[in-house]
Amino acid sequence: MAKQVHLDLIQAKQTQYSKDPNIISSSMGSYTDVMHRILIHKKWTEFPRHMIAGMTATVFRLVVDRRLTEESISAYNWMAENFVAADFIGVTASQSAGFSFAPTFPLYQKQALVDIKTSIDRGVGAIVWHDQFVIAAGYDDVEQVLLICNCEGHDVTRLPYDSLGRNSTPYWYYQVLESCRTVDLWEVCKESLIQAVYKWEIHDYMLPPQDYACGSAAYFAIASALETSVYDPRQAAAVLRYYCKSRENIASYVAGLGYLSDQMVQVIQEYTSLSDLYLEMIRWVDQSNLWDVKEPECVQSVIALLHQARETEQRAIDAIKQAFPETIGNRFKDVGLR
Repeated sequence: MAKQVHLDLIQAKQTQYSKDPNIISSSMGSYTDVMHRILIHKKWTEFPRHMIAGMTATVFRLVVDRRLTEESISAYNWMAENFVAADFIGVTASQSAGFSFAPTFPLYQKQALVDIKTSIDRGVGAIVWHDQFVIAAGYDDVEQVLLICNCEGHDVTRLPYDSLGRNSTPYWYYQVLESCRTVDLWEVCKESLIQAVYKWEIHDYMLPPQDYACGSAAYFAIASALETSVYDPRQAAAVLRYYCKSRENIASYVAGLGYLSDQMVQVIQEYTSLSDLYLEMIRWVDQSNLWDVKEPECVQSVIALLHQARETEQRAIDAIKQAFPETIGNRFKDVGLR
């Protein structure tokens, strides 16, 4: 029987619909952005978005490709990191991913629709990659479409069933959140900071180092791209704005973690300073008449701020190591192990 199901997170008088399946929002939504909206809708959390971003440790990720394209924002191992992110905060999840050019893609697409619609029937939106992370929050069997939205607002896009997984890149992905249990907040927040050390020091093995830089090395890659002018100003601006927002979220997150250790005072100070440096950076980027034409003073000012930011973030990481020396030391060379 044909069904029409809409979750109440998109049922509002302001709801608008777009017939173009490729239009959802001009702002890139992260995995934790859309995950947070689902958690709030299900009443599985009362934490603000920056807390979920911090507790999952995803906010500490710093990855760029060496030409500063917008792909930098989502360049990581989705299957591994998104699953662990959900697990950190006590959420059980199932997921699948692959390539749309694979001969078996139609079979996976069919199963994905079953899983996503089943989740919606249970009242839980599904996380889907549609050139950014979005929420499948309803479906219409009559029109053969999924109703997708992003992390905020009421704009809804109709995505034809046959277009699910067919993106501008060949990657497809979806995740279904199944249940949520209570976690030890102290342990989760402590572990998130230890994961911050890992993300700062270790290159993501899924990304070829000749094309991408991670953590501390990302600052040198950004500066190099700006120095050699091998970047598109619009895309580079989007990347810098994204990481400015993430560093603001880190500052907000750690500001409430002073109880974890006496050393957290310095961690909080350094991340606050880091956020301020990024805001100053974006003030230069927002001068489009200078940034868009790669005006030398503007670019050099951003580069100088990047060097200060890297030194500041390094001090924050060093302070985290001083706060939890035994736990980090016991993991030897595998800080990410938990």
